[in-house]
Amino acid sequence: MNRDLKYWKESATVILAAGIRNHKLSESGINTQISQQPHERNLTLSSVAKSVCDFALLLLQRNQRSTFFPNAYVFPGGRISTADFSNEWIQLFHPYCQSPNLKLDTVKQTDRRSSIFATHRGKLGSQIPGEVAFRICAIRETFEESGILLVKPNNPDKDLNKQGVIQLAHYDQNKLASWRPLVQENAANFIRLCKELDCLPNIWALKEWSNWLTPTSQGSKRFDAAFFICCLEEIPFTVPDGHEIIFHSWMHPLEGIRGHQSGRLLVPPPQWYEIGRLCRFIHLQDLQQFSQDRSVEGCERWFPIRLLASDGFATLLPGDDLYPEDPDLTGETELNLTTSKSLNQARLEVRRLHRIEFRKPHDGTLYVNIEPQYKHVHSLMMNSHHNSHL
Repeated sequence: MNRDLKYWKESATVILAAGIRNHKLSESGINTQISQQPHERNLTLSSVAKSVCDFALLLLQRNQRSTFFPNAYVFPGGRISTADFSNEWIQLFHPYCQSPNLKLDTVKQTDRRSSIFATHRGKLGSQIPGEVAFRICAIRETFEESGILLVKPNNPDKDLNKQGVIQLAHYDQNKLASWRPLVQENAANFIRLCKELDCLPNIWALKEWSNWLTPTSQGSKRFDAAFFICCLEEIPFTVPDGHEIIFHSWMHPLEGIRGHQSGRLLVPPPQWYEIGRLCRFIHLQDLQQFSQDRSVEGCERWFPIRLLASDGFATLLPGDDLYPEDPDLTGETELNLTTSKSLNQARLEVRRLHRIEFRKPHDGTLYVNIEPQYKHVHSLMMNSHHNSHL
């Protein structure tokens, strides 16, 4: 845990995708235009809106009294704890697998590696590298918020990083229910839970997906969030904690996008973008294979910057022509840009686009014409207007 952080806190979240049966996407009559991305096959409204998606995502609704995005629908996750970096984890994993990275696949990325993963934690007093601790954090927080325990029995496997779609181990729900408030009260109790159940956090099932840093336009409460993805064989028993989380829903990616557009769901921009990415996948097996293959490429930190225009604002993302070359992440220097032109005019004056335009709170339109970095995919956004482009 990095106690030297002054401008933001570190956190981790996991996108849970679970297989489902006998469920079909509903029709909502959204009119959409989708243009072809470079070097990608053409995507049509019929191939997305009318396809049968065989997996669902878990979204949790925050309490209305939450100090960060109250009432919002988010993926499970939360702030890192010193317990997630505890050297006790080394003892628990040993001799099952060796430190420092505990048999996680080595990420190829060397330059522009996100500091949340690249920071040398040994200098901060922990033998646990960030790529391990933030996975433990995401698993712990998922258990606290939803009751889902992403662990595996403590016995050897030949290839931990190629488990495929995960079938969760079954534990007595009454026992888990008794442990849950203990872990919520003290994150160190998660280590005790794993010892009692003779299990390990299944860090190998969580694949590195993305990294978002809260923009300065959101105020002083900011998070540097590591996003992982985990594919489950079926929807597990899920119970919101009733405190931080008041409601949960397993839904198709497209349903999440449409729910936000209609104003029925409040989905923060990072989740909004990531759900849109998952709209590109119809089959869980394809998503699992993609996330497994892509995860070794790493990811870059995305720090959104706001462009205020005469008729709304745009959120600029890395790669856009107007995105600063070396932005001040601290917020001490004013970064938000202003133009007297309309969003359309500002967009037509540049060549490289990677931005989300907003004219109303739930009226986001993604414009992107650049190649995704690190073999990723861009978000596929559904919009009620005819000016949606990808």
